[in-house]
Amino acid sequence: MALNVLLCFTVLSKLVPCVLAQVQHFYSNPALAPPTLVVETHNRSLTDAGYIFMTPFQDAQPSPLIFRSDGTLIWDGRAYVDGLQGHDLTVCDYNETSNLCFMYGVQENGYARGYGLVLDQTYTQVLNVTSGNGESGLDQHEFFVKENGTTVLATIYKQIPFDAATSAPGNTALENVTWLQVGIFQRIELATNNVLFEWQSSDFVPVSASYVLPGTTDISGDGLSAGTAWDYFHINSVDMFENGDYLVSARHAKTVYRINGTDGSIVWQLNGMTSDFTQDFTFDFQHNARVRNENGSTVVISVYDNGSDDLPPSTGTSKPGYEQYSAGKVLSVDTSANTSTLLEWYISPDKQLSNSQGDLQYLPNGNKFMGMGDLPFAVEFTDNSTGNASVVYYAHLENDNNTDTFSSYRNFKFEWIAQPAAPPDLFVYAQNCSTSPVFYASWNGATEVNSWRFQTSNESTGPFSTVAAIRKSGFETHTSVAAGDFSLFTIVEARGAFGELLGSSSVVQTFVPATSIANCTSTSCGPTLNYTSAATLACPVTRSTRKHHKTSPGYGYPFTA
Repeated sequence: MALNVLLCFTVLSKLVPCVLAQVQHFYSNPALAPPTLVVETHNRSLTDAGYIFMTPFQDAQPSPLIFRSDGTLIWDGRAYVDGLQGHDLTVCDYNETSNLCFMYGVQENGYARGYGLVLDQTYTQVLNVTSGNGESGLDQHEFFVKENGTTVLATIYKQIPFDAATSAPGNTALENVTWLQVGIFQRIELATNNVLFEWQSSDFVPVSASYVLPGTTDISGDGLSAGTAWDYFHINSVDMFENGDYLVSARHAKTVYRINGTDGSIVWQLNGMTSDFTQDFTFDFQHNARVRNENGSTVVISVYDNGSDDLPPSTGTSKPGYEQYSAGKVLSVDTSANTSTLLEWYISPDKQLSNSQGDLQYLPNGNKFMGMGDLPFAVEFTDNSTGNASVVYYAHLENDNNTDTFSSYRNFKFEWIAQPAAPPDLFVYAQNCSTSPVFYASWNGATEVNSWRFQTSNESTGPFSTVAAIRKSGFETHTSVAAGDFSLFTIVEARGAFGELLGSSSVVQTFVPATSIANCTSTSCGPTLNYTSAATLACPVTRSTRKHHKTSPGYGYPFTA
């Protein structure tokens, strides 16, 4: 069960009061400590199907997470990142099946170094993708599986020596810079890990394109050493066009580039200091540029326009030329007329400004799903192509009632079906040797569990008798049996919608606290106790004369929602 979690939300405009929501703890899986997904708006009749995918980091326990739309945790992938950071969690196609894909690694200042991970529907590792051509680790900003699951586009950050006299003559702001941080992307064949194409920003984009000078933001770097190289470009997304060209977003250049897929040359550039187009919009420090449609000389792309950087405003509450709010934007780019037009825009209901990160996703039903990056919010909108979009889902991650101290690089919505290779988790507690046990069951990542069946015995080898069957509720379900019906050992079976067996836990011995442990109640000794090492009472084995007990809704299958 999740402890100390109270939610607030609006369902079809009916407001439910919002109070404190905290980190979640589970008796059956104590290693997990995810933040709470607080749902504020949820119009079920208009939202698209799917689960919420997030990757919180900074103050939150770094884990790729999947939630139901009501805020119930489905999967916490902490074990897969092992104390490192996970980013960009998506459902991807590989070997003609749905898989989970994400990047994990060591978080550096504004980027990361690590690997790409592909997990199948049992959460078993299928691939661990590495950078090629001797580059030092994949970056967090892109791990985008493409071409029917055969390749992946991935970003890399690299530090190279810089000679200001030859690369930026006369620029006094750069005269002391000796190290440059460049953006690289690779198109990697998944089956072999071979690099099929590589592009490096410094080969095609001059440092004069940058809006971020050395030493001006938390992630700019001062350029005085390799460890503090000046990040003039800051690559943060890559996509592909139908002809094999690439769409690259550079945050610090405020520019989206079309890159020739053969020689890497710049075909066109949108926004920034040298845009090739007349625009009726701007964007600032954008993220997540995506190709949405191609029709002759016109392409439609989307970006998440942060409208902001990490610097405080110079005057007032906003900088000249910057956006007032962060927004998802859909843009038309007409290369025959050299014009670019704003087609659609999406702004969060609280009109927030997120300094970094973020994304805009197209959903199958036409809705748009937006993640707000360093503000851990997720928003779903109806289509705004006619100018009348509405917010149908709005939620945020919350950690001890503080929503501003951690980020989720990108947030997505996908349908996902999984049955973990690992067995269900079970914890059984009894206050003393004569009281009935309380069962806590969960199965991290399982999407198809409908009910739990608890079976007990006073022998670890059985035989086991069913004492309770209960519909699954939340990430962790708990129940108990008749008073005084103590048992030493328990297993739990996970059952599907038609009563079919999906998986069984290992045999678990009932935890009975020693009298020296304080503050124990009839249901537990609290979430902070280390039950694995805590002292226990040795209870005598007795033969049970109980009959099978029935817990609502009983043994009947299927249990329907």
